[in-house]
Amino acid sequence: MKTVARVVSLSLILSLPAAAALAKVPYFAAKCPTDISVETDRSGRAYVSGKKASVRSMNANYSEIRGAGVTISVARDAGSLIVSYTGKGRAHGVCEVVEQEQAETGGAEPAPAPARVADDVPARDKQACLRAVKKTTHNPKAVVLNAVSSEANNTVTVGVGPQKAPWRCLVKRGKVADVMSQTDEGAL
Repeated sequence: MKTVARVVSLSLILSLPAAAALAKVPYFAAKCPTDISVETDRSGRAYVSGKKASVRSMNANYSEIRGAGVTISVARDAGSLIVSYTGKGRAHGVCEVVEQEQAETGGAEPAPAPARVADDVPARDKQACLRAVKKTTHNPKAVVLNAVSSEANNTVTVGVGPQKAPWRCLVKRGKVADVMSQTDEGAL
């Protein structure tokens, strides 16, 4: 009888990671109260306030992301995401989803398109580029205009000043490799 119980227990234990591996956290970006940001990439990696976080997918409709002292709960409901956070000292709240890739609806009406163009460049890479461009240009007014992921380096385009003069930044894992103005100086 003990052997049968062990076989059943072992088969249950072995099947749990396989089921969890099938479920993947959805691709999204959200802003939470107390200046917390969370984003995921298409590979299922997650970042909380720009730092890598752990992901635990319970099923196809619910995942938890833990990092930077907070737990982010991600639930799917009829094609949209419900994202909330729990932090230290009973801090909690609902996060605003600012970017989301819609899942297939299985023959039903197609899900609405995301409000912004989705990219899978981590927030820490974008922030590193912003800091580098601000330092190079001595101008604190800079915004990310575009970001493109690549295996070698991610390319982030930053707009500087009121005219949003374009600057290109190459970055990977928060380390900036190159900062260059994209303004055609011959046309000035």
